[in-house]
Amino acid sequence: MAVAVTLGGSWSLATMRVDILPDINKPTVAIFAEAEGLAPEEIEKLVLNPIETAVAGSPGVDRVRGTASFGLAIVNAEFSWGSDIYRNRQIIQERISRVLLPEKVKPVLGPVGSIMGEVIWVGITSDKPAIDGMQLRTLADWTIRPALLRVPGVAEVIVMGGELREWQINVNAEKMRRYDLRFEDIGMAVKNALNNKSGGLLVQGGKEYPLRIMIAPKDINDIKALAIGKTGGMENGEPLRLADIATVEEGPSPVRGGATIDGKPGAILRVVRQPDAETLKVTEGVDSVLKSLHASLPEGVSLKNDLFRQEWFIHAGLSNVINALRDGTILVVIILILFLMNLRTTAITLTAIPLSILMTAIVFKVFDFSVNVMTLGGLAVAIGELVDDAIVDVENVFRRIREWKKNGQPEPITDVVFKASSEVRNSIVYATILVAVVFLPIFFIPGVEGRLLSSLGAAYLISLVASLLVSLSVTPTLCSFFLAKGRDTNHDDETRLVRFIKRKITPAIYWSIGNVKILMATVGGALAIAILLYVMAGKEGIPPFNEGSANVLVLMPVGTDVNTSNLYASKVENAIMAIEGVRRVSHITGRAGVDAHESGANRSEMQVIFEPGLEEERQRLFKEIQTKLQGFGEATFSLGQPITHRVEELLSGVRAPVVIKVYGDNPDDMKTAADTIVNELNKQPGMNNPQIQKDVMIPEFKMYVDTNRVAEYGVSSGEVADELEMGMMGMNIGQVRIGPASVNVVARYDAESKGTAESLRDLPLSAQGANSLGDVADIRLEPGRNRFSHEGGKRVLVVSSNYQGKNIVGAVDKVKTIIESSKLPTGVTVSFEGNYKSQKENSRRLGILFILGLISIYGILYKAFKSSPTVIQIMMNIPTVLIGGIAGIWLTGGVINLAHLVGFISLAGIVSRNGIMLIGRCIQLARSEAHDLTPDVVVRATLDRVVPVLMTSLVTALALVPLLLAGDAPGKELLHPLAVVIFGGLVSSTVISLFLTPALFHKFGRKAAMQIGGEARF
Repeated sequence: MAVAVTLGGSWSLATMRVDILPDINKPTVAIFAEAEGLAPEEIEKLVLNPIETAVAGSPGVDRVRGTASFGLAIVNAEFSWGSDIYRNRQIIQERISRVLLPEKVKPVLGPVGSIMGEVIWVGITSDKPAIDGMQLRTLADWTIRPALLRVPGVAEVIVMGGELREWQINVNAEKMRRYDLRFEDIGMAVKNALNNKSGGLLVQGGKEYPLRIMIAPKDINDIKALAIGKTGGMENGEPLRLADIATVEEGPSPVRGGATIDGKPGAILRVVRQPDAETLKVTEGVDSVLKSLHASLPEGVSLKNDLFRQEWFIHAGLSNVINALRDGTILVVIILILFLMNLRTTAITLTAIPLSILMTAIVFKVFDFSVNVMTLGGLAVAIGELVDDAIVDVENVFRRIREWKKNGQPEPITDVVFKASSEVRNSIVYATILVAVVFLPIFFIPGVEGRLLSSLGAAYLISLVASLLVSLSVTPTLCSFFLAKGRDTNHDDETRLVRFIKRKITPAIYWSIGNVKILMATVGGALAIAILLYVMAGKEGIPPFNEGSANVLVLMPVGTDVNTSNLYASKVENAIMAIEGVRRVSHITGRAGVDAHESGANRSEMQVIFEPGLEEERQRLFKEIQTKLQGFGEATFSLGQPITHRVEELLSGVRAPVVIKVYGDNPDDMKTAADTIVNELNKQPGMNNPQIQKDVMIPEFKMYVDTNRVAEYGVSSGEVADELEMGMMGMNIGQVRIGPASVNVVARYDAESKGTAESLRDLPLSAQGANSLGDVADIRLEPGRNRFSHEGGKRVLVVSSNYQGKNIVGAVDKVKTIIESSKLPTGVTVSFEGNYKSQKENSRRLGILFILGLISIYGILYKAFKSSPTVIQIMMNIPTVLIGGIAGIWLTGGVINLAHLVGFISLAGIVSRNGIMLIGRCIQLARSEAHDLTPDVVVRATLDRVVPVLMTSLVTALALVPLLLAGDAPGKELLHPLAVVIFGGLVSSTVISLFLTPALFHKFGRKAAMQIGGEARF
């Protein structure tokens, strides 16, 4: 068995998927619906609402979020965890295919990706002035992006920045009117001349010759000479060429996004992996492709693959946890040697660790779990407990073999080992069941936190069950082979350490028995203080990660154009670059076409990479970044970390720890409520950058076409609107192929025709009869909404804030109390979400589940002891974990999070074992020898069990020491608070149990001890 486990476990470890975190992505389908020219109000009514209505009733949909902005609707449909993303996409596709939408609006699904799937940012810059933004963007779009898309596991590559190359036909409106032309005339003439034609086949001399009509332009000068009519009519006029009415040139497309790297303009490629792909393998494939591309890049162009890499956090996190696992194992070895002073028994006991880990790996491989910080953390937390069962088994077998040798070896060694293992089998099994039962509640935590902690819990419980199987099978076998012939089983002496411990605690136990009331009062007072400190402690959901980087969102006033936003973000970038310890800064502005996040031209996202080895200076670096940001007054900011921001987005749909959503129908009423919330947030210490989502009124030029006036010229208002839309938005005529790149050919009015409000009024209308637009339309500057956000089919306005303090739950609670007691506008409701909602709901749920766990412990113990008083006295040790656990929390910051609560829950089963061993031995001696529960019997029973109690507690506690050190290191963020509570709780409960448990049992357990029948299982 051991050989099979070793081989199978080794293969499983070598072939398992590796990632930083378990899969916490909710399967999400993004829907994009572009409707060029439509305002947000029209997008909401005509596009967003119909799509949301169709999607909301889809099977398995948990949440629907949507936004309507200028010319674009985005809907994100979140499905239940574990659902098949491809089935989900099929469901959504079927739903939206039946939606009635405006003409030319064709909703499409976004690529298969995930919020956590963005694995690497790649930057491309040039130090040669001759290589401009268009050349960089062309290189990114048509050389680098296709190569990266071929990497196995890559779902999408989103390109931001640079300048999108265009062949631009900038038409003069006055000349169009002069020659009686419309955009349709230009489009038809140019479109027909963009592609080569075919003449079929020519058969001659027994051979076939393809006929090709070569008209495709080789450069932009070829289309300048295109004829689009005649100047004076078809018979007598001169040829009218495109260059006569328009400026034809190659130039950048009007941008909606930008990017810089270390202050230099460039292009950034964001690589998104497929949901089932491994981050490390995808990153390795991307690096390999980039390396192969280096040689073919133009001189002066450089690729930078270190703008953002999830790989850094993965390697740092896994390395730290693996080191903690190794160091914890070493400490377990030291404890075993000190107490046993026997190499054979120590070696046999230690086999439980590797075999349990390998068995866990096999189970993980079967169920397709990944190796990540949480699964390794579960093993690191359990490493001391993996040898507990083996300790009990080996100690009993060792004792029985000594007796067997003294008695002259009357029976086969196999029978001795079998009987010795059978004597403790029930206690081992019941102890493991107790630990498992109280740990089960974490599997009922929903959401992101549940996905994180359930992976830790799975590794913890599977490894414990594996250690139980090892102790019941492999351990007895090894004992029969190696202990029977050893000379070190011939003596009865205890180790010097054990004798010292027993000598020192014996008087203290007698004192405790004689002064039980004083001891109870002391422990009761300590518990009262611990409860008070628990109430006073800060509260948070899951602790923040330490990623070695920062993420800054820069929000300019709505209406700011891309170039202004990009320049402003570059100034912020340069300021952050000056901070000591910052290695690289890059940013993107605006939105790319396939990005599922609606980002206006006023929004920039910045990645700040710290120098390696500065993980412990995260607080200092963040404080200095916050100070720099406060020096920029025109924008609002959100400061966080890349992965942490994405986890926050999974929680609430918003990248911020504090999220308050205002629902309603009237935007003005919602804004009033949001302003009140922001005012209250500003009063709370630790709240930074509170802000309202930028769903605001912005100035718009609105052209009201008079139907009666245009009718006088024999045209409809729709014809006028179509012509204006094509001229101002641009008419995409077609594409030309230049090398590997496809270049759009676009016709639009030139700057002279539409560059200012005055030129709009004077805009000549081609072939309409009117002199100018002002003759048939009123042009007014009026306010309009920049966008509408929806969640669950209702309008929502989000208030968000960063928090840098010790009690995020308390701070939000104060705001919540004030808002709920104030009068909100009619129809407005408020929802407090983010970390606050997560902590409140999960704390309540864990409390209920913990009570159910205690009931289960009672049932298990009653089945073993058949005595309620005895069970209650064993469980009296459980509250004492609060003393050491709370002390540990206050020594490490005084903030309680969900990981701390899970630590308290897990302790209930661990510390019950101490009471079982102590009280079980008291009962055994009282019934078999003294026939009474005298102080001497209680002291003797305690001394008989002090070694296993101390050994099991010490190996469990000291194995956690590596997780206690450098608790904010990458990978330890969730494990450190768990270790703090378990370590502190074990110390307090173990010390108290050695004195309080025997004292209480002597005081109140005499009757119960004598009544327990022989059917008791301990």
